[in-house]
Amino acid sequence: MSQAGDNYYEILNLRPDASLQEITAAYRKLAKILHPDVCESPDADELFKAVNEAYQVLKDPKKREEYDASLVLVEDSRYGSYHRGNQQYRDPRTWYYTHHHQKSQKRNAHEETVRHESTIPRIVQVILFYLTLLMAIIIVAQLFLIPWINGANSTDARTSLAEGNMWMQQEEYQKAIDSYRDATAKLPTFSEAWRAKGIAELKKGDSLSRLGQPGAEGYYRDAIRSFSKISGKNAEDLGVTKAMAEAYLKINEKGSAILILNRAQQSGYWDDEMSDMLIQANSQT
Repeated sequence: MSQAGDNYYEILNLRPDASLQEITAAYRKLAKILHPDVCESPDADELFKAVNEAYQVLKDPKKREEYDASLVLVEDSRYGSYHRGNQQYRDPRTWYYTHHHQKSQKRNAHEETVRHESTIPRIVQVILFYLTLLMAIIIVAQLFLIPWINGANSTDARTSLAEGNMWMQQEEYQKAIDSYRDATAKLPTFSEAWRAKGIAELKKGDSLSRLGQPGAEGYYRDAIRSFSKISGKNAEDLGVTKAMAEAYLKINEKGSAILILNRAQQSGYWDDEMSDMLIQANSQT
């Protein structure tokens, strides 16, 4: 049993005339609380063993009868006094209830202390935690993952660029465009590939125009978009400036061509051919 003076009825918190159903219900309730897998008390094994021992005796009618008889013989026991009518049986607060109550009080006091110590709302703490985690992931990605991906993509992009250059030499402009497009998809900041793609699109548009086939304007506009990816970053690249102005002239957007040429003239990156283009654009206007 548990402590001296505790009997099986007190352990299960039952009256001595409790029915088998009441005994079973009390045991199941306490077993859920005191099972070593659930109870955090260091005495969990002892507590559960005492409850199980009491249940094994009281659920068996013969064992219970013998146990009740043994309690009657104990003159000083509360059960004996109750059995003889000398004392009214009271609902006892046994050792495990006391232990459980004290433990709950300590836990609640600790939680209350933590709540008083923390002035930051719980939701803010959670948000700050996930923001910190996100920042850590971003830093790791910038330091290791992104450089590794860019390195691999850079190799593949240069392979596609070389393939496009080969098709350009054979005047297979559409195949060259496809290769350059693949290069820019793998490495969006690849200025050399954007430049080559714009030139190929300009050449493709000229080819369709000479043959009198439709679609030339679409290629000219694609060339302008490709050149736009690098024109602001490489103002000294006169070839890009002239090709972009030429594409605007081909689609009859002379105002845009003049704007590009004037901007280039002001920047100092200029040559005689661009002067001729500007004169041509102004005269057509």
